[in-house]
Amino acid sequence: MVVHLIRLRFIQVYRGLANVGLLRVVFLAVVILPLVTLFLVQRISVHPWPYIIPGSVLYITWLVHGRRRDYHFLAAIFFRPRVLFLWEYLLFTLPVTTLLLSEALYIHAIVFTAAIIIIAFSVPSRNLVNSRTVKLRIIPAGMFEWQSGIRKNLVVLVLFYIPGLFGFFHIWLSGVSLLFLTLFFVSFYSEYEPRNMLIAGGSGSWQLLIGKVARHTGLFAMFLMPIIFTALVHEEFRWLTAGYFLASLNLLVFSILLKYYQYRPGAYSGAHQMLTTLACIISIILPAALFFALFNLFLIAGATRNLKTYFDAGN
Repeated sequence: MVVHLIRLRFIQVYRGLANVGLLRVVFLAVVILPLVTLFLVQRISVHPWPYIIPGSVLYITWLVHGRRRDYHFLAAIFFRPRVLFLWEYLLFTLPVTTLLLSEALYIHAIVFTAAIIIIAFSVPSRNLVNSRTVKLRIIPAGMFEWQSGIRKNLVVLVLFYIPGLFGFFHIWLSGVSLLFLTLFFVSFYSEYEPRNMLIAGGSGSWQLLIGKVARHTGLFAMFLMPIIFTALVHEEFRWLTAGYFLASLNLLVFSILLKYYQYRPGAYSGAHQMLTTLACIISIILPAALFFALFNLFLIAGATRNLKTYFDAGN
């Protein structure tokens, strides 16, 4: 049963890649993937990357696990769904485990595997009932992505935010906090609102995109400012800090535009989550972040055309 379900999972991944588009898949496989692999192989033995790389993969795994909707379905057809989760996560994170073992980082590999086991055997947060309502008065009512995302993950958000406030002590605290917070916020846009919510404001596609990008990026910049200010204490890293700050803002813009480039009313996009996560990891190589800044010009044109069909559908 486990083998058949894992085969089904790989088929789903294949179909998800098909939705991304042939040219983009070829570009990712031929250009981006080799560059990322080379970067990881060169950096895995250099401090503090043995902690950053596995930590990033664990966070992504936790994020995916928390958003799974198939726990009860698998429990009905398979009496040990957590065992299936474990096999899936071990297979998909095998490159990282192999990388750690190849550099004789055995303790890191053991801790990494233990964390994967803990994640796999926890119940996904989508399947837990939370009776507590968190009041988020600082978040405007129209920013439903943030309202929903922060309510679901408030504790984890705080755990990643607090270390960044101590960036004056060590610059890597700011860097790791900025990376994970960016991964955290770009994931808010994987769920697409119904069409009636899309057109409720009465504006056109261009006005909606520009307004949403301006509001969300502005609030995200304010949210990151305390972390950035503490990091600027380190004079030798000031330009690097400014570069990563702008890269984080650009990644949020990328996530918003990609959402509406792929928008389908009331749907959820695994491809969106995969692409935004990959974009965050690639942007660690700061010059590569410029690619996504340029790519946003393509996305805003495509997103405007895509949204126009939904705004004009009732006319």
